[in-house]
Amino acid sequence: MSTPTPVPLLGRDARLFKDSTEIGYGKSISTKASAEVIKVRSMDSLQPAITAPGAQSFAWSMERLFTDNALIKLLLAGTKFDLIFAPDGDHSGDFIETWTNCSITNREVKAGESDGVLENLSGEAENVTFTEGGVS
Repeated sequence: MSTPTPVPLLGRDARLFKDSTEIGYGKSISTKASAEVIKVRSMDSLQPAITAPGAQSFAWSMERLFTDNALIKLLLAGTKFDLIFAPDGDHSGDFIETWTNCSITNREVKAGESDGVLENLSGEAENVTFTEGGVS
């Protein structure tokens, strides 16, 4: 009888990597891809004659335990970098999302009574690409 392969806990093991380096102790990660809606209307109708997806945007955010000031330096310098969102916790695993040419647009640090010092970061990417079965 064979031992079943453990299934990664996608909701619990997710990680965010800057290039190939885990960017540390993430408490929560959020990625959001969206598209504006283009609506073309004729003058005699309340309903659109044409609807189509328009301009796309790719936003991300994370909350992590504060370890150093490296990420605010990226914001101040306007540095662009790639983020790898790995739902199964491994940047060479399955279902990898690479968020390309990311910029940090917001950074907040807060100290709580029980959570330590937390750094909240958010930003935007220029594009998202997908790799199934590992990073090539």
